[in-house]
Amino acid sequence: MSRQLTTRTRWIAGLGLLALVLFGPGLSHLVRLSLVERRLDRRLAALAARRNELTQEQQRLESDPAYVEGLIRSTFKLAQPGELVIPLDSNPSSDKTR
Repeated sequence: MSRQLTTRTRWIAGLGLLALVLFGPGLSHLVRLSLVERRLDRRLAALAARRNELTQEQQRLESDPAYVEGLIRSTFKLAQPGELVIPLDSNPSSDKTR
């Protein structure tokens, strides 16, 4: 039994050593590179989606004057002369400053 065990152990150790020599560093490097590639592909897809959003926003800013006017009014809180602006949302921080 002990002779069988040592022979089996030698075979397993030999196969493990052979696998390590053949696939060890190269395989781990390949796995690492494939993980990096997957991560970069996901980032590229996210950046492409963001680019599409920005392109649509640019086209809308160039072609839709009502949209631009709405952005200016909401961002800078501007009104045209003679216009009465009634704020609909109450901001708790502005109530404390009064």
